Amino acid sequence: MRDVEVMTVDQKDYIIMKEVMENGTSFVFLSGVDNPDDVMIRKSSPQDPYLYIPLESEEEVHLATLLFFKQNEKNDA
Repeated sequence: MRDVEVMTVDQKDYIIMKEVMENGTSFVFLSGVDNPDDVMIRKSSPQDPYLYIPLESEEEVHLATLLFFKQNEKNDA
């Protein structure tokens, strides 16, 4: 069995599947504990690095997704 980190968002528990840092911002990729198809991406707040907030734009979604796949490519190499 593997230890996982869990984050609660709107009273639902999500497993942190991956975390990527970019320019001092942490992006986390989450999957629902009760429903693995319930996925989301959050980022650390500039004011509080322990507070994770929704992404602000489509550009941030694209950036976070690109970072996730880029990191996976490095891990596969």
